[in-house]
Amino acid sequence: MSHSATRLTCFAMIAAIELDIRDKILIELGHLDMEDLISAEQIKKSTDRMAKEGTTRAKNLSSLLSFLDFAESYEILQSNMNQLSQNTAQGLSNIKPYFQYIVAIRNRVAHNRPMEIDDASTLIDAAKCLIRHNSSDWPEVQSILDRLENDPSFVLGLTISLPADPDNVPQHNLPVPDFDETGFFGRQGELRRIKKAIKGAYPVVSILGDGGIGKTSIALKAAYDLLDDPKQQFDAFVWVTAKATVLTPNEIQRINGAIETSLGLIGSAAKELSGVEYIPNPVDEVLEYMENFRVLLILDNLETVLDNRLRSFLLELPIGSKVIVTSRIGLGIENPVQLSPLEPYESARLLNALARIRDVKQLKALRQDDIERLANSMQGHPAYIRWFVAGVQAGYRPEELLGNNELLLDYCMSNVYEYLSDNARATLRSMQVLQGPKNQAELAYLNDFTADEIQRSLLELITTNFTAMTSQTSGYSLDTAYELSDFSRQYLEKHHPAEASVRNLFFQRNEELRNLGIEVSAEITTSPLAPTSVYVRNAGDYHAAGLLRRAITDISNDTDAALALCTEAQKLAPGYFEGWRVEGLVRSLAQDLSGALAAYERAVELAPENAAVLFHFGDSLLNVAGEPHRALELLQGASRATSADSDISGQIAWAHFCLKDYDSTIVVSSELAKSDIAHISHQRAATTLALRAVAAAINEKIAIEDYDEAVAVLESGVDLLEHLDSRVFTDETVDRILQLHNLSEDLAEKGIGYPAKQSRIFSSRLSGVLQSDQEFSTRTLGSVVALFEDKGYGFFQCPTGKYFFHISQFLDRSDWEFLTEGDLCTFEPSQSNKGDRASGIRLLNRG
Repeated sequence: MSHSATRLTCFAMIAAIELDIRDKILIELGHLDMEDLISAEQIKKSTDRMAKEGTTRAKNLSSLLSFLDFAESYEILQSNMNQLSQNTAQGLSNIKPYFQYIVAIRNRVAHNRPMEIDDASTLIDAAKCLIRHNSSDWPEVQSILDRLENDPSFVLGLTISLPADPDNVPQHNLPVPDFDETGFFGRQGELRRIKKAIKGAYPVVSILGDGGIGKTSIALKAAYDLLDDPKQQFDAFVWVTAKATVLTPNEIQRINGAIETSLGLIGSAAKELSGVEYIPNPVDEVLEYMENFRVLLILDNLETVLDNRLRSFLLELPIGSKVIVTSRIGLGIENPVQLSPLEPYESARLLNALARIRDVKQLKALRQDDIERLANSMQGHPAYIRWFVAGVQAGYRPEELLGNNELLLDYCMSNVYEYLSDNARATLRSMQVLQGPKNQAELAYLNDFTADEIQRSLLELITTNFTAMTSQTSGYSLDTAYELSDFSRQYLEKHHPAEASVRNLFFQRNEELRNLGIEVSAEITTSPLAPTSVYVRNAGDYHAAGLLRRAITDISNDTDAALALCTEAQKLAPGYFEGWRVEGLVRSLAQDLSGALAAYERAVELAPENAAVLFHFGDSLLNVAGEPHRALELLQGASRATSADSDISGQIAWAHFCLKDYDSTIVVSSELAKSDIAHISHQRAATTLALRAVAAAINEKIAIEDYDEAVAVLESGVDLLEHLDSRVFTDETVDRILQLHNLSEDLAEKGIGYPAKQSRIFSSRLSGVLQSDQEFSTRTLGSVVALFEDKGYGFFQCPTGKYFFHISQFLDRSDWEFLTEGDLCTFEPSQSNKGDRASGIRLLNRG
């Protein structure tokens, strides 16, 4: 087994410290009885280790000490401090703060556990503290320090051999980590997640990322951590790799005998488990072992042998055993952990460590800010950083390596590109030509893909780590965008550059999309609350908005086609509220009330403060579903979310009226009727509604004989009418004035004192309003005195006589359904050879 220079350096330092400590025991404590120096437990440990090695030495102090480790030897000296020389005691005191660190590092060296980044420097610091006062007392330590200073490569000729107890862990074949040189550091969050996932319910955990991102390293670190975890559940740890190439500064070297098929990979695992060289059916053999024993199987570099046989194997894993996979390509059947590049400070730290450990003087001489600049240019890829340091060490100039990293890109990306479908490659080309993050709706438009097609393509690109996925908050929803990673872009530009015709095609499609966005934005500016106007938040909504405009166009011709376009828009932009708002409109017009309300509800969830969404949902609840309470809340929310708007105010007033809150109706309607900026159609509707509310409120007050309040309400109606220009009056306005005139006369008769007096005054003022325009003088007020429902006619009684009426003469035919004897109506009186007749009839007290 080959070891890194770091591990060998640590071994040399530990061995020197242990040798000097044993000599101190022999020289300064050798006169004491052996049983007083070494405990019975230590003697047993030493003899057991001696027996395991097959040594037949005499059991004297010297031979026993040779099989004690650092902690045991140190303990002997510490227990006899009063017998030691001053220099020895001082040296022991100096390294006391390092005791726990030395023990931990020795354990990592002796049992082939992953080294930490500071292990070698910690041991050297401890050694220097030990010899600080008198180096001649610690000759072996001084000698090793000198040799490390003059010729650090001497450690490469050493063989690690330290007295140690058997490694009481499950059977394993874990290799020496590839990060042994520098130790493992950083990525603690991902490491915790991997270990948690392995301990969880998922049988397969994959570690995904670009080539050279550090997947193998973190998989090994997780496996070694679990190996030493007293709570771990596995009986065996099996490591198998399909790594086929090695990157050097000069070339990509193929590994002789590398596994090239999934069957070969599983066969290698079977060999490790059984110890048998050839097994006819390795899949069944491994599954049987994994059923009878709890095995953690680690499959490294899986993308080189990925096929259906391997997927089938992973789907058949028995309960209790687990598999860790490292791959550049996701399997789709696992719990994936995506490995991101190192943080900038971690990259700089790795570069520094490699330069120091390999003694690359050109890099060691750089300032820290230069180191950080170099590290940042390598985008957090450990393999890139190691390759770069190895290249400088081999004599290449740093700028030459950074300027021509084609070899590295080919190593990291080439064996992944071949897995991509034609659609995925087309999506890559669009991202290559048009830089910057784009959501799936934009990419679908650029490539003329459906939502399903672009989603399949993006899934391929994500699982192969060609694209980076980012999410940003857009209102109350998340909008996901996709962008080529730096490595991917560099690889594509060097190996798969886009042709001029392809570039022009994407530029043209992008311009079309931009023009569509300008057109949609202009519509929303002109009519922000029109149901046919589609709001866009940014360029990512343009394509979905275009589909929704088509859906609105199709409403009257083909509801199913319109709904299909809404669904497509929703799939392309799941967080885009207009997809659901327009669906609500389509379903509402198709009389699918429950479906419309569900769609509007989803739109409000995505955009709870968007005025248009709140308005249209409120409008549907109020005028279709008949839920004025909830409708009023939504409409008032819409009002708060935008500047004064006549449509919203009108619907708020109508909601108050439906709730029989006539006072609020009068206030809101009157403000809208008198507004200088409201359209005249909104003013007319508001005026009529205000008068309806005044009449309804007066009737309520009369019913409870509260004539003072009735007169006060009447006054508000008269004041409004006198304030308004008669151009805002409609036929219904005139009818409502007649109704108020009739109520004022009724109040004058029923009231006493002030109410009666004021009612007569208001009656006179209302007459003045009616007389201000001759068009108002023809309408008449009458009450139903006879009604023949089965025959569809009846009679009105008014001061000028009795008038016949027929159902066909109602302005709103549905008024007939509510008509009862005693109801007040307005109409146009006329005469015929059969007598007086009424036409243009309006029921006034319908509610």
